[in-house]
Amino acid sequence: MPERADPTVRQRRHIEALIAQNEALANRVRELETQPKPAVIMPRETPPSALVAPATVPTSPEPASEAALVPNAEGVLDLTAVRAGDEANPFAVRTLPPESVREIALRVGGIVRGPSPCALINGRPVQAGDRVESLDVVRIEPAAVLLRHGAELLRLPLTEKPVRIRLPL
Repeated sequence: MPERADPTVRQRRHIEALIAQNEALANRVRELETQPKPAVIMPRETPPSALVAPATVPTSPEPASEAALVPNAEGVLDLTAVRAGDEANPFAVRTLPPESVREIALRVGGIVRGPSPCALINGRPVQAGDRVESLDVVRIEPAAVLLRHGAELLRLPLTEKPVRIRLPL
């Protein structure tokens, strides 16, 4: 009972416990800093020559370095945004009026690899050379499907949520 009555004893024990916790955390941080960092293994791109289109579908080989548009953080690919010809502001972006825009939602639900790869887009099986909405299926990669709309190449990743694509009419 005398310990409860003396607040300095309780305070001293509390401070000692905090110091011990601080020392234990500092030791753990030192251990983590001295451990070697794990090597990060980046997935290798499958070369286009390894991706084989069906023999009956004539396709032109796409270079692996060709840049493709990918969905933004909200899962939107906007092909209606046009750069303005304003020399004063090179970052100015103009969009088409809403009445001249069509939006579609595409979801890559699965990809089957092999000599004739195919993918499920909105529950429909597709292969290179097929058309989905107004987009041409160019290539099926291990984790994405490449589609072409005019001169633009779009990369649709294998995701749970559909990608919204805004197209000009």
